[in-house]
Parts: sequence; C-alpha cells; structure tokens
Amino acid sequence: MPHQLISLLKEGDAVQQYFMVRQAESRTDKTGKSFLSLVLGDKSGTMVAKVWNDILKKCPGPFAVGKFVGVKGQVDSYKQELQITVKYLETEESIRSRGGDLSAFDPELLIQATPYDREALWQELWQLAETQIRPPLGELVLRVLDRYREEFQVCPAALRYHHPYLGGLLEHTWFVTRHALASLTIYPELNRDLVLAGAILHDLGKVKELANPPAPERTVPGHLLGHIVLGWEMVRSEAQALNFSDPILLVQLEHIILSHHGSMEFGSPILPKTREALLVNFLDDLDAKLKMMSQHLESDTGEGDFTGYNRALQRDLYKGGPAAAGDRDSDPEPEQ
Repeated sequence: MPHQLISLLKEGDAVQQYFMVRQAESRTDKTGKSFLSLVLGDKSGTMVAKVWNDILKKCPGPFAVGKFVGVKGQVDSYKQELQITVKYLETEESIRSRGGDLSAFDPELLIQATPYDREALWQELWQLAETQIRPPLGELVLRVLDRYREEFQVCPAALRYHHPYLGGLLEHTWFVTRHALASLTIYPELNRDLVLAGAILHDLGKVKELANPPAPERTVPGHLLGHIVLGWEMVRSEAQALNFSDPILLVQLEHIILSHHGSMEFGSPILPKTREALLVNFLDDLDAKLKMMSQHLESDTGEGDFTGYNRALQRDLYKGGPAAAGDRDSDPEPEQ
C-alpha cells in the first residue's frame, strides 16, 4: 500500500509501510510483560509503537535508532494518544538482503526536516550578528557561528518535544531571535547586544548534546553534562581564545545561557537575574511551546473540537477558531 503520513494516520488504520526508528527502548508493563517501545518517524512527524515480546521474537533485528524498518500493524489509542501496535517489523537491510520487495521504500518520505530553507535562515542569522551586534559580543557570536556552522545547520532542537528534526535547532534559534528583535522595539532600554547574542547562542550546546540529526540521540557529554553546561563551556572557550575585552559583559552573556531554562527544576543552575536573561528565557519557552502545540494539532486527526490530551503540555487543545492571517497551505518561507 502507498505510504500514509504519520500526521494523517487515525485510530483503526492498518499500517504496512516503512518508517525510521527515532527511539528504541526495552520496557515492561505493569504485569511484568516485556515489550519494545519504539518512536517511529516519517517526514510529517513521529508516533510511538509497541512490539510485544512474542512478536519481537519473530522479527529479525536489531532495531537500532536511525534504521529504516518495514512495519505491519494497526493504529490504536492509549491514554488518548495514538500509537501503532506492531504485528511484524523488519529492517530495510534485512528485507534487501533476502531479496524482498523494496518498491515502496522511499527514504525521502521518512526523514523529517525543517520546512524552511536552512541556508536562508543561516544567512539571516549571520547578517544579523554582523550588522546589529556591536563588538566585542558581535565578534564572539560570529566566531562561534563560524566554528559550528555545519553542526548548527543540521542539529535538531530536541529529541522529541519541539523541533526534533534535521535543522530544528536553526529554525528554533531563528524564531527566538526574531522574537527578540521585536521585543527590543518594545523594551529599548534593554541591552540590545546581550539580548541578540543570548538569543542566538542560548541553545548552542545542543550541537554537542545531540547526534545523528535524522534520528536524534544524546551523546555521552549530552547525558552527563547537558546542553546548558556544554553551551556555556563552548562560549567561554571561544571568548578566551578571542581575548574577550569585557569580562563583566561576558559573564552576563554566560548568565543568559546558564539561566535560559528559567528554573533549577528544568535544568538551569541559576534563575534569570537580569532583564535580558529573563527575556531570552521566556522567548525560548514561548517558541518551544508554540511549536509543541502546532505539532500536536497537526498530529491529531480525531473528531471533535479538542485534541487528545498532551502529556508534555499537560492539556488538550482547541482545534477550532478562524485561520490566522498569513496562514499558508504550502511550506513556509523565511522572511527576507
């Protein structure tokens, strides 16, 4: 059967197609029954899949993150969220080696990426840093962007919850920086250089925290240190190499990076203690939450005015209301 995009799947649909493994974890249910929990993906999004142990024994694995797999199963609902109950799965490599039919296999359908032109986003960020952030912060931002140019353009922004795809970090950073520019017109008394530098660099550590952009997974430093500490360390290292001329200004930028999650509960070692840090904290959270809402609305195909409950957002979402001005049916293009 032709590929059905994850975003269009609904409860009761039969599935017989290819996906990419985005996450894989062995688990047990409340009764002690073991199963393989997968997050499967295509270009439209992701969906959890369960493979019970009796099924798994019949399936040639291993089913590692980043692998393409052929899946037979059915879409069910569990705790108001759609998932695939797998009846059989096999890696694309296994199917190929035994001479199986791969006519329906199209990897371009299975790799999720930002719909934006990554080169255009990158050039706009670079130009903004070059023209609107004064020395010495402007020099530092350009040095960091140049060093991590390749990684920054492909890195996801998260494993799963927001922008979890190739180019997601660049997209998220671009939006946070655009929010920052708009906010500075309302709060011109804030330090413009700090706000813009903080907006661009707040999630820099993600390039060392996350690996394998098509199917994101945490690195060892990502597990042990996290992107906040990694990003702070990366910026400090570049500043030292640059002989940064204003140590107090540098500490304020480092504070934005360290405090941008807003609370110790969410991983920041310090609360925002400057207006610039508080602004970046809220803009980062705003863009992440809006993206999570958009992803949940797009993935919900059920009837009714409200979506199913989203555990990350801790709420259901209203699906109605008039379309916003500027809504597009096609992939968005970044403003120039």
